[in-house]
Parts: sequence; structure tokens; C-alpha cells
Amino acid sequence: MLKILRSQFSPFIGQMHHLSGIVVSKQFMKKTKPIILYKAKLNQCSIIQNRSFAGTSPPIITDINYERLKEFINQNDALIIDVRTKEELATTGVLPNSYNIPLDELNTAFESTPEKFLEKYNIPKPDKDQKIVFSCAKGIRSLKACRYVADLGYKNLFNYTEGWFGWESHK
Repeated sequence: MLKILRSQFSPFIGQMHHLSGIVVSKQFMKKTKPIILYKAKLNQCSIIQNRSFAGTSPPIITDINYERLKEFINQNDALIIDVRTKEELATTGVLPNSYNIPLDELNTAFESTPEKFLEKYNIPKPDKDQKIVFSCAKGIRSLKACRYVADLGYKNLFNYTEGWFGWESHK
């Protein structure tokens, strides 16, 4: 269904909802770029894009499973960040080659200077184009982490949806 609305700020705003599992919203304004919001499910992953285009590609959050995470670990191809608390890690264990930045520290960490990031977490602050995998216990907090850093301009983000409990179930 397509609705055309007029307002004092924009001559045309068009919205299209729930068409074959895709949600699209477009705003057409004079002298500005369109804003496109959509979520699409694919075969082995889902992609979430929610950015304003200004000549650069929008960040993509990709859900990954156990097999894809193992590929990242084996190839040392991405920074893996576990957003669980230190107490959770001590109780359950850690993912191989992962670093811990608890979710409640994430905003401070990614907004800090590269020097402070390195000092606190013993890893260099990632570049905005670097592949980053976020993990937690069940994939919920890791998605929040992906969304947060996407809003800061990071582009290659992966959410390990199975989380620690999924990792343990595959052993």
C-alpha cells in the first residue's frame, strides 16, 4: 500500500508498508537525499539498514550463525566483542579470540579516543570499516550493540544470534 502525504515541510512523503516481508519508508524532499529504511530477511542471514544516504554506503548489520562465527574465528577476520558482564563470563566462559566490552560500557568505549580505548580494553579501537562481531548470551544485547555502533558510523557489523548458549550447544 502506498500513501502520499503532503506537509508544510516536505511536498511529498511516501510510505510503503509490509510488501513481501520488506518495510520501506521513503521521504522525498526538495534538495535533500532520500532516507530509506528497510529490513529484509535473506536465506542465511538478515540485513538491517537504517541510514541516511549521503554518497556513502549505509552500515549493514548481518545476523550470523555458529558456522559463520567459526569462520571468523579461524580466519581471524573480524574483531569479536562479547557484551556480557564480567560476572557472566566468569560463570559461563568466553568465545575464542573475543574481547569483553560490557554493553553498559559500549557507548563510553566507542565514543572514547583511540588511546583511551586501547588503555582500557587492550585492543586498538576499531576503524569504522572493520568487521566487528558482537555476541552476548542469546543474541539480544549483541543486536543492541550492533545498532548502537551503527549509529556511530560503523559499517561492517555482525550479530551472533545464537550467543554463548548457542556456542555451547554446538560443542
